[in-house]
Amino acid sequence: MVAEFTGMRLPPVQRPAQLRPVTRIEPMADLLAVPRHVAPAEDATLLDHVLFALKHEDLQLHLLLEALRLINAEELTDALALQRTGSYLRKAAFLWEKAHGRELPLPWDSTGGNYVDLFDADAYYVGPVWERSQRLRVNFNGIGPLEFCPVVRRDDTLAARGQQVLDRLHAWAGDARNQATLDRVLGWAYLAETRDSFAIENEVPTPAKEQAFLQALATLRERRPLTEDYLVELQNTVISNPLMAEAEFRHRQNWLQRGGHGALAVRYVPPAPEAMLALMDGWMRMANSTGGDVPPLVRAALVSFGFVFLHPFMDGNGRLSRLLAHHSLNLQQALPLVDGQATLLPLSVAMKRHEADYLATLEAFSRPARHLWDVTYLADNDFLFDFKSTPHIYAHWNGDAAARFVTTCAEQALAQSLIEETQFIQAYDRAFERIDRAFNLPNRTINLLIQWIRQNGGQMPARRRNAPELVGLQPDQIDHIAALVAECFNSQEQGQPPNDQRANEA
Repeated sequence: MVAEFTGMRLPPVQRPAQLRPVTRIEPMADLLAVPRHVAPAEDATLLDHVLFALKHEDLQLHLLLEALRLINAEELTDALALQRTGSYLRKAAFLWEKAHGRELPLPWDSTGGNYVDLFDADAYYVGPVWERSQRLRVNFNGIGPLEFCPVVRRDDTLAARGQQVLDRLHAWAGDARNQATLDRVLGWAYLAETRDSFAIENEVPTPAKEQAFLQALATLRERRPLTEDYLVELQNTVISNPLMAEAEFRHRQNWLQRGGHGALAVRYVPPAPEAMLALMDGWMRMANSTGGDVPPLVRAALVSFGFVFLHPFMDGNGRLSRLLAHHSLNLQQALPLVDGQATLLPLSVAMKRHEADYLATLEAFSRPARHLWDVTYLADNDFLFDFKSTPHIYAHWNGDAAARFVTTCAEQALAQSLIEETQFIQAYDRAFERIDRAFNLPNRTINLLIQWIRQNGGQMPARRRNAPELVGLQPDQIDHIAALVAECFNSQEQGQPPNDQRANEA
C-alpha cells in the first residue's frame, strides 16, 4: 500500500498487502491478505500506511525510506508526542532520520522505552547491531549496515540443509578412509571450479590465467578482509583481457548487453558511478562481518549476488562474484582445512550444470531493476542512461532466492563434485591395484583398460580387444580384467568393498 504514495518507479512489492475477504491477516505465497477492519482507513495518512507496513508487511527498506522522505517532521513528531514509546513509531522515526539525513526536532533527549530491534529476529536473519540510536532507542540489526542490507526471511529448513552440507563436508574431510585421495579430489575440485567459472562466461582461460585463478582460490584461506585494493587485486586476477585490468572501482556507467538492437539489447544497468562508493562501502562492511545469526551459505550468497548486482568493475564481475562466495565461506571459517589447504565446495560446477536456474536467480533482481532506467540508444555502443528510482534498491533487496540457490548448489557440489569424485578415485585405485597385481602390464595400459571398460558400461569394447596395447593378453584375461573393473566400481557405488576386500575383512 505504501508504494502507491511514492510516485517513483520501484521494483514490484514483495507480497503486497491487499484487501481480501478474510477475518485476520493471512500471509499467502504472493500477497498478504488483509481484512477490511484491520487495513488502514480510506482517509489514512502516509504515516499510517508506513506504520501498518512496519507492523505487518515484509520489511522493504528501500520502499519505507522513500515513503518517509514524503512525511514532514512535524507530523512524525506530533505522533511520537501522543505515543512516545511506541515501537513502530520509533522505528519509523529512525528510518525518517536516515531518509532525510538529519535528526527529528524532538522535545526530549530520549523517547524512553526498551530498545527495539528494527529487524525481528524471529522473522529475519540478523547481523550485529550496526547502529544504536539512544534518542529513539532503536537498534539497526540488519544482515548488513543500512548502506547495504539485503533482507532474508528466516527459513529453518534452509538453514538445516546448509548446516548439513557443512557437517558432511567436515566429516568427509576428516574421514580416515578418504585421506589417501583427498589431495587429488581437492586438486580436481579447484581446477573444475576455475574452468567452470570461466565457462559460465563462455570463456576458456589460458594456462597462465587458469593458474592465477587457482592461486587466488588457494590464498582465500588467508581470510584477508575485503578492501578496494584487495578487490582490485582479485579483479586483475580473474579477467581474461589485461587491458581491462582496473585500478579502482569504476567511475563510468556500466551495463550488460545481450542479443538485440538498440536500447532493447541492454539487459541490466547497475548503479550509477556516483552511488558506487557508498554502496560498495556498505557491501564490504557486510561481507567482512561474521556477526549475527546468518547461516554461512546464506551470507556467501548475499556476498556473491550483491557484488554482481553492484558491478563495481567494467569487466570480471561475474567470475569475481563466484570467487567471493568462497572468500565468504573461508572468512566465516566454515570450511575444514586439509594439510593447511581449505577445502572447496565447487559452486561454479553446480551453477554451470544449472545455468538456467542461475540466470533466473540473477534476473529475479536484474529484470525489475532494468525497468527503473530509461535507456536511449545514441549510436553504435553509445547509450544515454536516466535512472528513475532510488539507489536504495541496490542496497535493500530480497535475498531469499539467492540463499536458496546457493544452498542447493552447495548440496550438489558436495555430493557430485566431492563425495562421488572420492568414490570414483577410490574405485579406480582398487581396480588399478588388482589388475597390476594379477597381470604384468605397463601403467599406461592399465589406465587405458579401466578407461575403455568404464566407458562401455563395464565391458571391454569389441573394437578395443585387438588394440596394440593389449598384445599378449588372451580373451579370457581381458574378460577377467573387465570383471575386476566392473566389480570395483559397482561395489563402490553400492557402498561396499569389493569381494576380495570383504573376504579379508571376514
